[in-house]
Amino acid sequence: MYIIIVGAGGIGKRLTEIALKDGSHNIIVIDKNQLACENVARKYDVVAINADATQEETLDESEVKNADVLVTTTKDDAVNIMVCSLAKNMGVKNLISVVNRDESKPMYMEKGVKLVKNPNTIMAEHLFKSIKHPNIEEYMNVGKYAEIFRIPVKVNSKLSGKTINKIGLPKKSLIVAIERTEKFIIPTDSVQLFSGDKVTILSHKNQVNKVTELFSD
Repeated sequence: MYIIIVGAGGIGKRLTEIALKDGSHNIIVIDKNQLACENVARKYDVVAINADATQEETLDESEVKNADVLVTTTKDDAVNIMVCSLAKNMGVKNLISVVNRDESKPMYMEKGVKLVKNPNTIMAEHLFKSIKHPNIEEYMNVGKYAEIFRIPVKVNSKLSGKTINKIGLPKKSLIVAIERTEKFIIPTDSVQLFSGDKVTILSHKNQVNKVTELFSD
């Protein structure tokens, strides 16, 4: 893929690294900060353009019309929206952006931009979830009403040895996967749980507390 990343800060650099590890993508990074561009060019096998991405000639230089996707990662929504608007007008079909302020969302949506929540907000939500449910290892929101999370079956748990249909899983909750040593299991109700299992659960938000209580025994 031909990927243009606007912003060579923490998010942009990490995205560049992940994309390069994924395969032979052609990546262009654009940033007004010369030092940031130099750091990216030195560390990664990408082209770094030290210029203002809100200027049409900068996007022309990056051959934006050939891009499969353009991603804006700056901390300034005005910059992100302007760049996405220009890129859309220049023919880029896939636009993705970090959203820094909730009130900016409608302007992104008008441009058909796929939105990614502010990483600071995501981190705060994860931290609070860890405080509230310390036995949950990983989680993510699924729309407004559901969450998916991974939780371990503890040593000496009362659930160990029971089949899924016998553990008393709350309504509006579903076990969608089990990790057991080197196995990945998509379970049916007759599958047994054992201590050490990592269980991935899809649950309505109002049932999460009941699920975590069940697995804390």
